[in-house]
Amino acid sequence: MSSRFVNEGTLASTAKYMEIAKEAGMSPVTLATAWSMNFDFVASTIIGARTADQLEESLAALDVTLSEETLKQCDDVHKQILYPMG
Repeated sequence: MSSRFVNEGTLASTAKYMEIAKEAGMSPVTLATAWSMNFDFVASTIIGARTADQLEESLAALDVTLSEETLKQCDDVHKQILYPMG
């Protein structure tokens, strides 16, 4: 079952999303949370944190408006590596 979550597709997409976050000047957690909150059809974005630092990264997304370029980059990754978990 672990290969569903750790495989070539998930590792490649994660690396690309981490690079997008770096270019945008935010943590990958902030990018992921802001991206999730960007969609009207998402009723709630569930976050999880074990430390205050992790919580701060998630909550930072409340103050983030992703640029059109960042959204396009995320969409491009999604199109290139569709359903990385198989």
